[in-house]
Amino acid sequence: MSTTLNPPAAKASTASAYSEPLESQTGGVRGSMRELLVGYCLLQAALWSEGEWRWVWAVAGALWMVGITAYHRPSLRELGLGWTGFVRSLWAVGLAAVAGPTMLLAGRLAGTLHPYPLHRTLLAVATGYLFWTLQQQFMLQSFFFLRLERLVSSPKAVWIAAGLFALAHVPNPVLVPATFAAGVAFCELFRRYRNIYTLALAQAILGMCLAAAVPDALHHHMHVGIGYLGWVPR
Repeated sequence: MSTTLNPPAAKASTASAYSEPLESQTGGVRGSMRELLVGYCLLQAALWSEGEWRWVWAVAGALWMVGITAYHRPSLRELGLGWTGFVRSLWAVGLAAVAGPTMLLAGRLAGTLHPYPLHRTLLAVATGYLFWTLQQQFMLQSFFFLRLERLVSSPKAVWIAAGLFALAHVPNPVLVPATFAAGVAFCELFRRYRNIYTLALAQAILGMCLAAAVPDALHHHMHVGIGYLGWVPR
């Protein structure tokens, strides 16, 4: 596997291969922008609501993103749900497997490492978290990034999508910068390999290690939105 950057011509060809079908499916720039705005507003409404309303907005957002995606009938390859690029992008999981324990070691040396509270077995928690990171990568890449790529071009879409990803983690002072940096890396990897499975694996490793290496007092048990403000230590 080559580790060198793809030449500009190859990048343009790749972007064109995925952006052109999306253009015809969404009905152009205005359609893509409308789908993005509605999806992101529903996401923010869920993050800043409590009780039953939180679930109402969350379900509405999920139905919107999945429904719009199903309506346009993109290929699994375009969505990153096929096996295209899986093997070639596995190195990202390996890198996360090194970076994660490094964070744990740094936390141990700094005296901040703590046993992340588990109400189930570690395997059950890891499996559940992996499913959640897969959902996040679908939203970030298969929904937001693909539409941004149509609107502004692939390289710019990487940065804008990463910014939206970080904004969704406000006001968490740990996760906002962490998700922006990770979002840039994840979106760039998706732009090159078009596979969300390896991204979800890498995010799960990094997220769980970050949660254990950084004190709950700072990241409030990894909550965001109104959940961060209302978090109560246990």
